[in-house]
Amino acid sequence: SSMDFVGQLFCERTFQFFILLSGIIGWIIGYIQQDFKLTCYFLVSGTAISAVVCLPDWPWWNRHPLDWLPPGGPPKKKGDSDGDRKGREDAASPRGGTATKKGRRKAT
Repeated sequence: SSMDFVGQLFCERTFQFFILLSGIIGWIIGYIQQDFKLTCYFLVSGTAISAVVCLPDWPWWNRHPLDWLPPGGPPKKKGDSDGDRKGREDAASPRGGTATKKGRRKAT
């Protein structure tokens, strides 16, 4: 299964949280030790941990799956045909005139 939209949001927030947390901890420890290399190590390790947690398509990122339409579109109602659908798309607008392909209205 693939990641749903809610899972994408949580995944992105988790990724940002891990990187931010490791950056803050790395900065504090690097400042105390007066070693910028430690700050970089913490950032790299936080990025690696967040990549392991967030990049694979884990099942916990798909807790809100979507109900997709079946192939071929929505089920048709009685009396609904492709000709009727085309006619409705090109029908006159309520403000007068007809809709063009680009969505602009031309005056009648």
